[in-house]
This record gives sequence, structure tokens and C-alpha cells, in this order.
Amino acid sequence: MRASIWAQDIHGVIGDGAAMLWRVPADFAFFKEQTTGCPIIMGRSSFEALGRPLPNRANIVLTRDVRYSSPGIVVVHSLDEAFAVAEAAAEEMGASTVWVTGGGHVYAETMDMVDRLVVTYLDIAASAPAADNLVFAPVIDRQKWAIVTSESDEDWREHSGDARWMVRVYDRREPRS
Repeated sequence: MRASIWAQDIHGVIGDGAAMLWRVPADFAFFKEQTTGCPIIMGRSSFEALGRPLPNRANIVLTRDVRYSSPGIVVVHSLDEAFAVAEAAAEEMGASTVWVTGGGHVYAETMDMVDRLVVTYLDIAASAPAADNLVFAPVIDRQKWAIVTSESDEDWREHSGDARWMVRVYDRREPRS
């Protein structure tokens, strides 16, 4: 399965392109639980914001820069290549999911390429040093995506760090083409 995973504030903000704008340790643990042992696809800016490859995952980094490299990652130059590499890695690892982990452009460009969305909603309004750098989550079209109620929270989870949080899981209504 191909899935995207992200956290967003009450306005749909996912970051500022360079750093996380909140600290919610329980959600970080949830992200780690979901993605460990799986391939993850991210854009170069998201990778550089992390500062290192995430352990126990195949880190696939999408960039237009053909000279880009960094230890511990696989560099790709197209989404088709990213998914091909990730799906091969998933087979090798015995993983059932390939995760898209950011950033905003990658999420938007892969909405028609994934089967599932795992979205953490944070009860916080993020602030950034430069508001014009805010990055937003893609809009979830309810005509295309259905909430999986058995895997989604009905209420907020306990406050962790900066905010209360809840997870909603969405599955594609129609098979991707």
C-alpha cells in the first residue's frame, strides 16, 4: 500500500519549509511506530530539515539536483522512480506500506498516487518566524477520500507537549489509476 502521513495545525499548516513548528511527542512516537521498518519518500527540503536519515527505514529523497547525495539515503529524481525504488525496498524489507512523509509539494503531487492518508490534527495554531513561508497540507477531497472510522479517533487524545491531537485515517474511495 502507498500512504501519506502528516500532522497539521487547525489551519492546515504542516511546517515552514525548514523546521517543525510544534512539539507533540506522542505524535512523533505515532509517526515512528507507523513508519519504522518501511520505506519513506520525502523531498530534499524535508530531508534537510530532519538533518539525517530516519533510522530503521529506507530513506528515499526526491530532488531535481542530479548531483545531490547524502549518506544513508537513496536519491531519486521523479515520483515514478521514488515509488519504484520504495516498492522494491518494501519487498526486500517485508514491509506492507510505502510512506510519503513530506513536504507540502510532495504530498500534493502524490495525492493521486497513494491509497491512504494518515493525518494527525493538532489543536494548535502554529506560528512561524516568517508567515509567508508556511507550508500547508493538501486539501482532502471528501468525494475521493472516506474516513476509516475503525482506525480514526472520535475525540482528542491526551495533551502531549504543545497540543491535544487526533488521528484520522482516510482511504481512497476509488482505486487509483
